Amino acid sequence: MSEPDIRTLSGDSKMRKHFFVIIVALLLTVTVCVAGCTSNNTSPTPSASATRSATFVPKNISGYRNYTNSSAGITIQYPPSWQHAEPGGGSYAPIAYFNVSGVDTSFTIVSESFSGQSMTLDGFSQGLITALQQNATNFTYTLSNTALAGYPAQKIAFTLVSGGITRQGIIELTLVNDTGYALTYEAAQDVYPTYVGIAQNMMQSFNITG
Repeated sequence: MSEPDIRTLSGDSKMRKHFFVIIVALLLTVTVCVAGCTSNNTSPTPSASATRSATFVPKNISGYRNYTNSSAGITIQYPPSWQHAEPGGGSYAPIAYFNVSGVDTSFTIVSESFSGQSMTLDGFSQGLITALQQNATNFTYTLSNTALAGYPAQKIAFTLVSGGITRQGIIELTLVNDTGYALTYEAAQDVYPTYVGIAQNMMQSFNITG
């Protein structure tokens, strides 16, 4: 069976709007970070490659489906009851989008190339935080260290208001070989607790193969 197109994942235009707001904020990371990292007018130096934990094994969740994107060099598992799409539409589109039909929630995978730029994991996360602050109201967050696909990573746990609705989410992000990866789970605040365990499973199953 073919996967659904991003435009038919839900008839709820409000849900698509919330998804768009989060993705736009993620994509603005490039502009924000590049401006901050090159403001000293010196030639940027490439970021150091992150070192993966030698003991890393992606979580295998019984009953979940496997999603592989060879061109992006990633794999992840997701529940069979969730819908999946590859939005496409240009270099700034997310790699993949997952959601529960009819439920105000989304899980997205986005990557950004920082080739030739002096980018760090801290710079990546701070640029993302700045972008979210600029694209939402009542934005609050906590930042902590974690691991994603076995690489050093940071986790942003946040709440914000979008479209008059209070929303809650988590973003786990890492920087590997000058490419930033950001996995975002977000939902209306009353829905968030229902699916956060599934989102965490998905993040723990995420692997960078490229």
